[in-house]
This record gives sequence, C-alpha cells and structure tokens, in this order.
Amino acid sequence: MSIFVEVGGEKLSFAEKLVLAVMKDNPKGTMNANRILSCIPREAGLNTDLVYKALLRLTHIGKAEQPNKGQFRVKHSAMQIRGVIEFVRSGDAFVTPENAGPETNDIHVHSEWLNRALPGDTVEVEVLGRGNRPSGRVLKVISRSKRRYTGNLDVFDGNAYLIADKAPFKTDIKIDGKVDSGLDGMKAVVEAFDFPEKKQNPLGRLVEVLGKPGTNNTEMHAILAEFGFAVSFPDDVEKEAENYSEQIPAAVLEKRRDFRNIPTCTIDPVDAKDFDDAISYRKLDNGLVELGVHIADVSHFVTEGSRLDQEAFHRGTSVYLADRTIPMLPEKLSNNLCSLRPNEDRLAFSAVFVMDEKCDVKERWFGKTVIHSIRRFSYEEAQERIKTGEGDWAKELGELNTIAETFQRKRFKSGSISFETDEIKFKLDGQGKPLEVLVKKRFEAHKLIEEFMLLANREVAHYIKTLQKPELPYIYRTHDAPPTERLIEFSRFCKLFGYRIDISTEANLRASMNKLLKEIESKPEEDVLQQMALRSMTKAVYTSQKSTHFGLAFDFYTHFTSPIRRYPDLIAHRLLQHYLQSRKEAISADKIEDMAKHSSNMEQKAAEAERASTKYKMAEYLEDRLGQYFEAIVSGLTEWGIYAEIIENHCEGMIKLSDIKGDQYEYFESERKVMGRRTRKTYSLGDVINIRVINANPLMRQIDFQLSEW
Repeated sequence: MSIFVEVGGEKLSFAEKLVLAVMKDNPKGTMNANRILSCIPREAGLNTDLVYKALLRLTHIGKAEQPNKGQFRVKHSAMQIRGVIEFVRSGDAFVTPENAGPETNDIHVHSEWLNRALPGDTVEVEVLGRGNRPSGRVLKVISRSKRRYTGNLDVFDGNAYLIADKAPFKTDIKIDGKVDSGLDGMKAVVEAFDFPEKKQNPLGRLVEVLGKPGTNNTEMHAILAEFGFAVSFPDDVEKEAENYSEQIPAAVLEKRRDFRNIPTCTIDPVDAKDFDDAISYRKLDNGLVELGVHIADVSHFVTEGSRLDQEAFHRGTSVYLADRTIPMLPEKLSNNLCSLRPNEDRLAFSAVFVMDEKCDVKERWFGKTVIHSIRRFSYEEAQERIKTGEGDWAKELGELNTIAETFQRKRFKSGSISFETDEIKFKLDGQGKPLEVLVKKRFEAHKLIEEFMLLANREVAHYIKTLQKPELPYIYRTHDAPPTERLIEFSRFCKLFGYRIDISTEANLRASMNKLLKEIESKPEEDVLQQMALRSMTKAVYTSQKSTHFGLAFDFYTHFTSPIRRYPDLIAHRLLQHYLQSRKEAISADKIEDMAKHSSNMEQKAAEAERASTKYKMAEYLEDRLGQYFEAIVSGLTEWGIYAEIIENHCEGMIKLSDIKGDQYEYFESERKVMGRRTRKTYSLGDVINIRVINANPLMRQIDFQLSEW
C-alpha cells in the first residue's frame, strides 16, 4: 500500500487513512484521539500527536467534523445511490453502489424495505444510516435482472409455482402460463421477470425441465442453471465448429514461425482432455537457452463476431464442477483442434525467451507459430523425472525445474505472497457418487508450469504497457492492495493466535505475511489463518485500467495462457496480434472494460458453481456416514453457529449454537469466539473439536454436526 491514498479527490496519509477507518467503525458516536489510537494496532507506529494531527486535517478537508472540542466523528450528507441488489439468507439485502471501489461499503436493506426488488435488480436506494455498515431502503426498481432459479415444480388447480432451492426471498415463484400437470414435482429452471404491485409472489417463466430431483445429472445441471451456465451449445455454434477441417492449410503454415523441430512437451493433469499450453526448450550455440511458452491459438478458429465468439463471450469461462467440466468452446475445438495434443501439428501463439545462466531474460519474441509436441506428461510422470533424473526428458525437465525455481525465488524476493491452499477432489463411482474425498497433491512439476505461465503473462503485459505512448488499450488481470480496514482486522485476528503482522508499509506487509504463512505450515491453525489472509485480500479482476498485481508483486500482468477456457485470454491474443502488426488502436478501452467486467462476473459465477458442486458432493459423501464421529477444526463462527471442517476428509458442516447442550452460548465478534454464559467454555477459530454427523442433505447442500465428547 502506498503511504498516500487518494480518497474523494484528496490524498490521505497512511495515518489519516487509519484514523478515518476507525471512525467509520463508530459512525454514530464521537471519539477523541486517545480512543482512536486504542483501536489501531501498535504495529502501525502511530501516537496521540499523529492521530490528533490526522483528525485536524480530516476535519479541514471535510471528511470529519468536531462537534465538541477534542471530539470527532465522520461527516455525512444525505444521499441516494444506484446499484445492484443482492439478498442474503435472512431475507435482507445489500446494494453495491455503481462504480464502487474496493473500499466502498454496501448498503444494507432490511427485508421490510425491499419494495418488490428481486436479486440482481438495479435499484435506487435512499441511504438512511452511514458508517462502516450503512443502511437504506429501496425507492424504486430501475431494471429487472431476470435471474434464473432452480427448484421443484408444484402444479395444482391450473396454477404452477417453483419452490426454489436457494431463492433468498420468502415466497414461491408463480409461473406465467400453463404447465403440464405431469411435471409436478420435477426439478426445473424458472426465470423471474417481475414482482407486480399488490401480488404475493414474483412472476417467472418456465425455461427448462431438468428431470427427477436427487439424481446426479439433474442436480449438477441444476447447479449450472442456478449460476447461468448452459450444458449444451446451440446447434449453429456446434455446426460452425464442425465446419473446421482437421488439416492445416499450407497458406496458414507459411505465415508462422515453425517450431516443429524443436523439442516440445505438455504437462497436465492425468485426466486432462484439453491442453492449453506446451513448453519447448533448447540450448543455443552462444551458451544461452531458449524457452518457448506455446499457447493454443484459439483466435485462429474463433473469429471476432462469429457465433462461436458470441457464445464463448456469453459463457466467459469453462466451468469445473466436482464431477465434470463444462467447456467454454465446443468439443471439436476444446479437445481437438485447439488442444496441443502430442504427435500432431498444432497452431499456437507463442512467447519465446532467451535467457542466460542467471535466468535473466535477454531476448523475447511473441508471435504465431506451428508446433509439434512429442511428449504428453502427466504431472506425476514429470515429477518422477525431476525427482529421479531417469527416463525420457529427465535431463530437460530437471533443467527446466531449476529455471522455474530461480524465477520463483526472484518473485518472492520482490514481495510475491506465497498462498498455498488445498484443492479437494472426489473419487466417484459409475453413478457419480463420492467414494472418497482427496486433497490434490502439488508437485514441483505444477510449480514449474505455473512459473512459466506467470513469465509469459507478465512479459506480454509489459510489452503492451511499454510499447508506446499514449498506451494502447489492452485487457489486464489486476489485483489491488488490500483495504486498510481489512488489514487492521487481520492483524487483530493474528494476535489471537500469537502472530504479528506488520501493516505499516507495503514491503513490511509482504515480508510479514510470507513469514506468517511459513510459520503456520502443518499447524492446526494453518487452514484458518490461510483463509482469513485470503479474505483480507481484494479479488483479482479483469480490467483495461491498470496492470498491477499485488499478490504476485508484478507491475504488469495479464491472462494470456488459457484461451481454450478463459475468454479474456482470447481478447489478449487478438489485441497482441493486432499490435504486433500495427501500433494503432484496435478497440476502445471502454469496450474492453465492458468485456472485462462481464468476464470477471462470469468467473465469479463459475467459482460459485464449483463450490456448490463441492458442497453437494460433500453432503452426498457424509449421507452414508450419519452418526459417525470425527475430529474437526473450527473453521468459522457466526451468531447462529460454529462451522467445523473434518480433518480427515475436509467436509465442512455447522453446529447450531441452540443445539449445544448444558449452556447458552453467545458469539463475540471482536474476539472471534463463542462462549457459554454459565460455564465460560469457549470455542475459537482453529480449535480442534470432536463432532458427530447428524444430518447431510445434498439437495440443500447442507451438513449439520453435533458437538461430541468421545
């Protein structure tokens, strides 16, 4: 984070930013300098004099006011805002203001003040209360989102309703039009399009009947529909893909740099079907080495404005559920023509680097190529070569691993943060039922590929960003520095476990964050602190505005390496090719920004769909283990319950506070603990507890535990 942060046209110092954050946490009352200082971590390095000077300047620039001598509060003015409304489980909602920055607070709307708004609608809200948790009421609905919901059909007396699985509003959706009575009880998709005045139910139209509830295919398709993804492609899109020939025309090959005689391989998961990237490696006569990062040339097949392009943009990304992949492109392209399969000539867009013995890049080249992969490695096979030094490609993979490790060391030295989170996968039977929950193992071979993809993404972004002035419009992957308020909260949280996080400067934050992540390795609190660290970060998004990436400590970053499964990478390929040929603007920055926002939105939906499918499979796995006892770690605390993750299989469930016998338990948010009123027994994040599985409902994606002593 920089020492100065611009807020509302004024540059605030680090001290002023911290002071303003504390006052926003106390929007209704006044505070003096000493009280504010007591709320700021000692590591920030402030004293009473610095806090008082910050308060005087905040008052001078209109960010604070001093109603009584020495007493300060945040200054507010009446306002109305426009934004998108989203609901929570209680039936209340939050509105995200338009053009909101990472530190903008959402407006809380009580269920009584919704004014017939539906999730995803664009609304106008009157702000009633301010501070860190402002509240408001919906004045009017500006536009409907027409969001789709899945659930079971209830058909009777000529009327049909959808009893939605996950709708946060408390009424069923009345279906407009006739519905066959034979569909009663079937799982379906309905699009909510209105909520008329003086009506008890929102109106919706029947979009698709998915099938009998509870079957694996039906429920997986329901998850996809819930988050706006289609299973199949429109006929005209499939037809366009099928029209491409398996043969590469000679005229196309003549225009490309030929890498077919240079040793090239792919390294992917053992069950992968689409191969986005390949690596070539050779030593040059001058003692330098050449590393080629070859990416599937999707832009050759998916031309701008085509039906394939329109459908790919609409989807935005491939979706990876617990038991299947829903590709962004039809199979003819994703698993065949665009996939860099072994022993076949394939079209690529390549980033080629010439490096010295210190792994400093001396030359870089970007352009269209034709390659021929001679070996397809699984991560396990590549790791075996790296570990033993035996087998085909063992020497090359060993040298590539050394290069990758050098890049990683340089990255961490520059401040890149080392987040390593476990990925869950399921061993399934023929009907998709989970037999075992596993943690995906990460090898040096994984990191090898990751480092080379990071290299290509960074260098492409650097090339575009520094090509000329004024800068040419491009699409970047950006990650902002975490908001100060979250860092304060994370610092307090770490103290509960005896760890110190220095947030005084960006360099100190990076160093202490990496120190923490190393110190907690293999400790019971590792998962909890990892998750809290991630939650303190902002989300990485696509944008045309800036190229910096806080987490990686890169000034320049884009996504160039996965156009088979990510639409922004396809945009990056098209723009780079245009700028290699002509240094003229290909498309406006505003249009790129619109596409970037859509891509970020679809990426978020895909992540939510993946989590939903994981929760479904976890509940399905524990359905056969009701009554069994496990050791678990407290992973979350709320006013209604304790969330716990089973150590053996990573399945997470909830213990309702009302179900804990022998005492009445309360949640203390500031201390992140639950405590019994009489016994003073406490449960805190990271505690290891014993639980019994008492309920597992795959349809609701819900797991319930009971505290147990055994």
